[in-house]
Amino acid sequence: MNVAIIGLGLMGGSLGLALRERGVARVTGYARRPDARHLAIDGGFADACADSPSAAVAEADIAVFCTPVLTIPALIAECGASFRSGCTVTDVGSTKADVQREAAKALAGSLAVFVGSHPMTGSEKNGLEAARADLYEGAIVAVTPGNDSAATERICRFWQAVGARTVRVEAAEHDALVARTSHLPHLVAALLVSVAGRGPAPATRPFCGPGFRDTTRVAAGSPELWHDIVKTNRDALLAELKLFEAELGALTAMLERDDYEGVRTLLAKGRALRARLLG
Repeated sequence: MNVAIIGLGLMGGSLGLALRERGVARVTGYARRPDARHLAIDGGFADACADSPSAAVAEADIAVFCTPVLTIPALIAECGASFRSGCTVTDVGSTKADVQREAAKALAGSLAVFVGSHPMTGSEKNGLEAARADLYEGAIVAVTPGNDSAATERICRFWQAVGARTVRVEAAEHDALVARTSHLPHLVAALLVSVAGRGPAPATRPFCGPGFRDTTRVAAGSPELWHDIVKTNRDALLAELKLFEAELGALTAMLERDDYEGVRTLLAKGRALRARLLG
């Protein structure tokens, strides 16, 4: 099987390593910078690298777009005439409804079919240097089915071949769920750092222990990547932010009236819900 990976950062580079180490596919990569393309070959992330996205997908059975979500539709459109008949196109974007809708437009009249994917894995680190072969091992990959059931099944098998577990979910439902479990936590972490980080850093730094580091780890992620995620999942994220705002307001009111039993109840509820969510 020939696989094209467009975008050789953490996600694309890790996918290339996993495919090659497991002997699943021959990998052709594409990265904008020539030095990244050279590193991909020298580091074993790809068998070959092309100097354009359209050249990378020309022989691909599966083409995976591993770039920020707002760039994916334009890149797919750029490759439109280059996809071979029967090629299945997918992505690793954290939002699905917008990408799926725009990809369908980009592939209208094309020989390729789009099926969306979202691997629920990653790191706050960026770039090819952070890639690792086991990134997808045991990870959940949400697959948003298209109109072609065979293509959907093919993408599920593709992710399973690198050690992932797949869950099929409609794009709109996916975006509503990850707004709650992924996108809201990221923005909350960013706000927490903004509050905790005010004033001189030397005075605060010694008091930033493991709890602070764990709670805010995701705030170290790429602002460019997260800008695109927030923009393409605005409505679902706004709904979750308003619910969070209401919960925060309720906690503030408890403290203002010295309702520490209410605080105890809130903490117990949080502990129980976390256990239920995470097993």
